[in-house]
Amino acid sequence: FGSSCEGYSCPRSPVMAPKPNPKAAPGGGEENWPELNMKLEIQIKVLKQQMFMRDEQIASCRKETADGKKQCEHLDKSFAAEMETRREVTHEMGRQYMEMQESFNERITALQEDVAASKAEIEDVQRTAERTRIEKDDKINQQDEEIKTLTAKMESMAFEFADMLKSTLDKMSQRIEVTHSSWDRDAGKPPLMNRLKEFSLADDPASSG
Repeated sequence: FGSSCEGYSCPRSPVMAPKPNPKAAPGGGEENWPELNMKLEIQIKVLKQQMFMRDEQIASCRKETADGKKQCEHLDKSFAAEMETRREVTHEMGRQYMEMQESFNERITALQEDVAASKAEIEDVQRTAERTRIEKDDKINQQDEEIKTLTAKMESMAFEFADMLKSTLDKMSQRIEVTHSSWDRDAGKPPLMNRLKEFSLADDPASSG
């Protein structure tokens, strides 16, 4: 039998040595063989019992060792399966992260392009609005100048018309005064309409028809 149980401590029973026979002759005389034989048989029985117990202890140790080995193998397989699962999960998480990163980068690029296009469109609209405002201001200024010019012409024409009207009225007043003076001197003259024709102040009825 082995002296150890593969890492497990197995109790040992002390082997009893045969005791000296107290009845033996001190001088090396004849021994009591029956009694000695009985004692040896008892010792053999004790040794057999101890050997049986040790066999049981060794078998128990071996069984525990086998169970421990199986448990270790099971744990190793569980650890290996766990590591494989974690590796697969880590790989899948990494793949999903890379896909999300790529998707986010594409989305960011698209948004940046949209922002750039919107900025360009806003700048174009602002330039158009500024150009339109300048054109409108120029047109308004031009119209203001035309209005001022027309107003000045109208004022000038009004003054000219007033001068012409005043001149005409002055001439008419002079002719009327001359006519009245003539009527006062000659009562046999034609009526007023005929006299006005002479000064071209009234239209001839025949010519107007």
